[in-house]
Amino acid sequence: MTSPRFTPPDTVQAFILDTDRVAVFDLDGTLVDSVEGMTLAVNRLLRSLRAPPLVCREVAAFLGHGLEMLARRACRFRGVQPSDDDIRHFIHDYGLDPLTGTRLYPGVATTLATLAQEGWRLAVCTNKAEDAALSILGGLEVLGYFDVVCGGDTIAWPKPDPRHIEQTLRLGGLGGLPAAMIGDNAVDVAAATGYGIPCLFASWGYGQAPSSQPASSIARSFTDIPAMLERRVPCR
Repeated sequence: MTSPRFTPPDTVQAFILDTDRVAVFDLDGTLVDSVEGMTLAVNRLLRSLRAPPLVCREVAAFLGHGLEMLARRACRFRGVQPSDDDIRHFIHDYGLDPLTGTRLYPGVATTLATLAQEGWRLAVCTNKAEDAALSILGGLEVLGYFDVVCGGDTIAWPKPDPRHIEQTLRLGGLGGLPAAMIGDNAVDVAAATGYGIPCLFASWGYGQAPSSQPASSIARSFTDIPAMLERRVPCR
């Protein structure tokens, strides 16, 4: 669900054109490199449970299913059992400062500007908590490019359920438009496949492309995305 704090500014079109198409982005591992910040938060949780810390590479392997699952996977890896209060505290703690240890991948800001100028409608469909996602995108000064941001904590069926993409598009007033998903995790591919749209796999992220992912749909850098979208998403 879109936040009442998020009002699309002038860079977003206020109406739908027949030529409009939608690029739906995952957040972590696609738009932003956030594993350092999440590792800091995970290690604060582990420290409170008297468990040894993890390194970024280990935490990256647990990403893609939201903050609660990240915490539970990290604790399981270290052999400790967090309480529900521990999990709630972790999510709250991370949400206090999600920008620390988080940065845009190279080429993101300029590519988003290019896509917007070329008439693409842009959306974020992330399993991350929505408030944290909005804080990150706002703090990194790219929130204004997006019609809608839909976090995994605001719906009952986050990715890989295709209804997460459906809900994202509906909330942005973009339902029925030609679209593609861009993400770095198998959950992004599964959600896009279930919804019936192509998925471009972000090879710079944290996940591994499924063996079924065509090589021609694997993006090597963020700046590859506009040309790849043009080839895969025709106007209606």
